Amino acid sequence: MSMEKTDAIVVRTVDFSESSYVVTAFTRDFGKVEGLAKGARRLKNPFETSLDLLASIKLSFIRKNSDALDIMTSASLVRRFRPTRRNARGLYAGYCVAELLDRATEDYEPAPNLWILADSAIAAFQRRPRVAAMLAAFQAKLLEELGLFPSVRACVECGEPLPLDAVGNNARKIWLDLDAGGVVCAKCRATKRFFALFSSTVGALKAIEAAERSAESLVAVEKGFETQYARALENAVEKKIFATELDAFKEKAARARDDLEDSALRPIELFTTANREELRSLLEAFLERAMRRRPRMFDQLGFLAREKTLRDLEENAQERADQETASQERATEEIAATNDVSTNDDAKKTKEEAIENS
Repeated sequence: MSMEKTDAIVVRTVDFSESSYVVTAFTRDFGKVEGLAKGARRLKNPFETSLDLLASIKLSFIRKNSDALDIMTSASLVRRFRPTRRNARGLYAGYCVAELLDRATEDYEPAPNLWILADSAIAAFQRRPRVAAMLAAFQAKLLEELGLFPSVRACVECGEPLPLDAVGNNARKIWLDLDAGGVVCAKCRATKRFFALFSSTVGALKAIEAAERSAESLVAVEKGFETQYARALENAVEKKIFATELDAFKEKAARARDDLEDSALRPIELFTTANREELRSLLEAFLERAMRRRPRMFDQLGFLAREKTLRDLEENAQERADQETASQERATEEIAATNDVSTNDDAKKTKEEAIENS
């Protein structure tokens, strides 16, 4: 047995007794771990209410050498998952990430790049923007970690290169074989189980693959900043540098992560609505085959591919509300004008009657 400390994301909790949980966490340094959090359900406990679903935490646990559950000794909260109001997209996308991390990964198989992208995605889901692109980037990275990212450079059967179009040009189709795990040419697709994709979608997949490869340096970048930060912290204790210099190290690490995150999202954000729908269907099909079951959250995420359409509907609804307000104002003005005319007519009639009587 050994005591371990690492960053983690809580992906599942199950009641174990009146006072304890069985917690599944996806960690940065050890992959998925499952352990017993003794006393976590008590009012006073060493976990400080940090075991909520999708919470980002600093976890300490005792790793068992046998198949028994690990023992989680303490945890401190770094960030809680609390999407903003009216953010169903971010909520369901976060739940989908939790289910995929729990079901598609194996115990003690470290995937630090995947952890960093999952942590960034969960943080982004709370703010609402880029939900669909962030979830697609996470699913693509998960497929890459599982060794199942589709081959898109050439036909998987004969090796013939396939011409690809830019995003937005949806004139041609390319076929993708689910069993072989990549694209196939027109000659090789006769007896295959395939579905057709726009050539531009396949071209974007190629760009995503290149972005994933460039992001391999992300862990090295963050580790380098962490080492510099630790040294700077030691010097700060010795009063050799100021706190502002420590903050500068943090800012550099944050900028490096944002730049690499943008490189992963840029190919997806250029998608049209049709490309986005195809990409979602493709990634879901490969993940479903990898997990040998359909994740429950996939049925809740159909609206993500129609994110632009939903924005249009919201804008149209606002437009209709403005039109109704304007029409009500016009009706009020017309009623007021009618009342003024009636008042003038009554005054004129009264004046005429007074003249006749005199």
